[in-house]
Amino acid sequence: MRRAARVLRILPNDLDRTRPVRVLWALYIIFVYCPILVGGIKIRTLLGYSTVCDRYIYDTLVGFRDNGVHVPLENLVVQLVPKADVSFLLDAPEDRILANRPEHSEGFIRKEKWLYNDIAEQFHLTRITTTDPPRIVWEKMLHEIDKVLNGRHAHQQGMGRQK
Repeated sequence: MRRAARVLRILPNDLDRTRPVRVLWALYIIFVYCPILVGGIKIRTLLGYSTVCDRYIYDTLVGFRDNGVHVPLENLVVQLVPKADVSFLLDAPEDRILANRPEHSEGFIRKEKWLYNDIAEQFHLTRITTTDPPRIVWEKMLHEIDKVLNGRHAHQQGMGRQK
């Protein structure tokens, strides 16, 4: 998108707001995202397979919202994203993010954190602060994973007794 904007000599955000680009995003959602979400994730989940999803879907939603653009069918993606058994938002302090990503301004980092917090609320992601030492952060993550796995194991044992 940035390259196309550079070639057209307009700002990327202005290009994102045009109707043709919004329609192209909608087509991308229909022909790329939906088949991946429905065929690749939902069916496997229904068949009992575990699915690991990285932050790509959340990053894409934040990217849409960052540009102030409402993409047609974005709500469809939100409805198709399976609810995760375990999910985290690793929350780092703004100054540390800025130190690791000096190409961005404080305002950009602040806005991005705000958008990710919105996504965290929408998808019920567990917030884990990274101001603690790495060992503590890892223990918090393991604790959350262990709660889910032990809960699932207890549920499966209960179902086994009913049969």
